[in-house]
Amino acid sequence: MDDAEAAGHRNRTETPSGVAGDVTLGVVVACYSLERLDDVLRLFDSIKQQTAPIDEVVVVVQQSRELFEAVGRAVVGLTHSRVRLLFLETARGVSQARNAGLRELGTDIIAFVDDDAVLTEDWAGATRRLYLARPDAVGVAGAILPQWDSPGNQWFPRELYWMLSCTYWTGTSPRPVRNGYGANMSFRREAFGEGRCFNESIGISGWGTGGWRGMGGEEPDLALRVTAATGRPILYVPDIRVRHRVRSHRLAWRSLVRRAYWDGRFKATLAHRPAGNTDVLNTEWSLLQEMVRAHAARLRLLVSRPLVALRQECLVLLVVAVVGFGFVEGRLRRIRREAVS
Repeated sequence: MDDAEAAGHRNRTETPSGVAGDVTLGVVVACYSLERLDDVLRLFDSIKQQTAPIDEVVVVVQQSRELFEAVGRAVVGLTHSRVRLLFLETARGVSQARNAGLRELGTDIIAFVDDDAVLTEDWAGATRRLYLARPDAVGVAGAILPQWDSPGNQWFPRELYWMLSCTYWTGTSPRPVRNGYGANMSFRREAFGEGRCFNESIGISGWGTGGWRGMGGEEPDLALRVTAATGRPILYVPDIRVRHRVRSHRLAWRSLVRRAYWDGRFKATLAHRPAGNTDVLNTEWSLLQEMVRAHAARLRLLVSRPLVALRQECLVLLVVAVVGFGFVEGRLRRIRREAVS
């Protein structure tokens, strides 16, 4: 494997999942910063506490040798899973790390979890049950609940949770969606048939206190290719839950504006996918409808908590405007490129 090395950390146990009618489950975790070590350790604790087995875990560490060594010591405790630890010398983005990890897994189901997420105790069991009950589903978008660094951040409007890599959907039953989020998503192995994987030319290269870096969009890009190739849906399943840490700096207005701008740029790119994908922006139209409903509900909040309601309203309007600006700029850039070529 290019610029990757495997550590000798393989905690091999006989897993009870190899019974008739069951599926095997593997997890890929990508991490890149020693500052996230405490988050990674909390994730490992949640893996150990699962009520159903996770058969294989692949941890991909990018760039930080110190983190690689610290994670190597920590994975020894994952005695109920087969564990493999990989190191990538360069950090070319989360798509590269996820691709490196999925190539190492031999399970029926391949899941991806962010290094600052924590699995609920029944995460593995709920994932297994869903794939057994819904053979039509090629992938799952699990619920991602915000774990706020500060209780004071709970004012953030739910319809904008996607800006924090959390899910804003409110339904209680599984339903088809375009794509999941990297903090909690999984696919059947056949989703990666014919060489399909994450597009390493897109996607962010990691969060910092400065905010979002780059266009992003690796999850919807892969999901659209998978559903087009297989003809099978990706389901949002609210019972498959993780809690995702939301650092306070992510709620800074400058950071949110940058995130909204790049999201608009990506939507402009998404709108130009090949013929047959004319509905790729249905998710965005549905979200706008959700925003209208939330606006109506916020009128009641104006009476009981006017400052919170006004803060939410201002942010939603700003985000919609900046996303729109990014979308228009992205379209104009494309038109200019086509005119030159």
